[in-house]
Amino acid sequence: MMQSHQKRASQSLSILFGAVPFAFALVRAVRTGDDFRYLWVALAALVGATIAMAIGKARRTRASVGLGFRAFVLATLFATAAALFLGTQFGPGVLVVGSGFGGCLAASSVLYALGGQAKLGG
Repeated sequence: MMQSHQKRASQSLSILFGAVPFAFALVRAVRTGDDFRYLWVALAALVGATIAMAIGKARRTRASVGLGFRAFVLATLFATAAALFLGTQFGPGVLVVGSGFGGCLAASSVLYALGGQAKLGG
């Protein structure tokens, strides 16, 4: 019973962390009225984190520091590349946003994997 509760808590936190970049992007879009670039950057970071999860699943890797690091690196690279592709100049701002989105999605990936490891039925 306790592990079922832990699984739900882990999955809920995973969703919360994964939603942060998209919430940030939506706030930006609403405030400016026409700037949807952060939404594309958040989506690119999600693709990067998803690829890291797929690599971990293919290797049958449990939730670990390695999964978190891989998810962070790929999500940050994809987010930064998307920002540069959209015409943003490379600089500290791009790195802060990319690593922020990457960090949120890496945390989401690890929490999701941890929630999947909990066994039902105690």
